[in-house]
Amino acid sequence: MTKKQIKLIYSLYLFLFLALNTQVLKAENIDGVYSRLSLTNIRTGQSPEAIDRQGLLIMTEGYYAMMTQNADRHLLVKIDSPSMKEKNNYLELWLAINAHSGRYKIEGDTLIWYRDISENPKEIGTITKLKFTQKEDQLILYFTLSNGDRYDWVWKKIASTIPIK
Repeated sequence: MTKKQIKLIYSLYLFLFLALNTQVLKAENIDGVYSRLSLTNIRTGQSPEAIDRQGLLIMTEGYYAMMTQNADRHLLVKIDSPSMKEKNNYLELWLAINAHSGRYKIEGDTLIWYRDISENPKEIGTITKLKFTQKEDQLILYFTLSNGDRYDWVWKKIASTIPIK
């Protein structure tokens, strides 16, 4: 082998080493406990959800749990024989929640959620791919709908997670 070929091979190995290790570091850095800040349509500047919607996202060691709900969601008093109106009210409050959990992995700048458990039976076993970026203590997940509108879903890191040994 010539010196030029050796340098080329060395450069390729170095590139692969850095690329693979950068991805691993990025995956480790995403682990943590996050509080929901906002969900915003970038084109309109508006949110499809209540501005004060609450949420918690926990990500650690390849597993995640996410839940959001409106801040005005409250405990319902148990009714032994609810009327149809009371049943409908219960269902409306129950459906005003978004919750799912399962495994996750990182591929470059894409977060992949494997929805093993979900409050929505139509989502169980589905896969969601979200682009993401990190800015200081924020995790920004973003996605584009079929109409071209991009949404930024912003989460603030409130705690780190410790690997379980």
